[in-house]
Amino acid sequence: MDSAHRRMEIISILSARGHATMRELAWELDVTRRTIMNDIIALSFDYPVYTKPGEGGGVFITEDYKPYTNTLTQTELETLCRIYGRAEGKEKEILFRIIHKYGADKLEI
Repeated sequence: MDSAHRRMEIISILSARGHATMRELAWELDVTRRTIMNDIIALSFDYPVYTKPGEGGGVFITEDYKPYTNTLTQTELETLCRIYGRAEGKEKEILFRIIHKYGADKLEI
């Protein structure tokens, strides 16, 4: 994965979760923590990402950042959530990302 794709994946992860540690990002993306640090510095020029040291710290993206203008209807979201409940493994992970990427602000589960 090149740096551009990795950085977009970091934004995707942070958008879904709100925050992650450098160690978590490095492990998930199979790079060093130093690479993640460099990526966060680069991303901070264009995205609302920031770091916080210490207990409960890590890499954060502001709560009001909504990168996707496409959203799910409530019915679409409910359908995906039902499927998510029966899914396993990689399919469950993919559905989780879709739900949080396109419908997290409407999630009423």
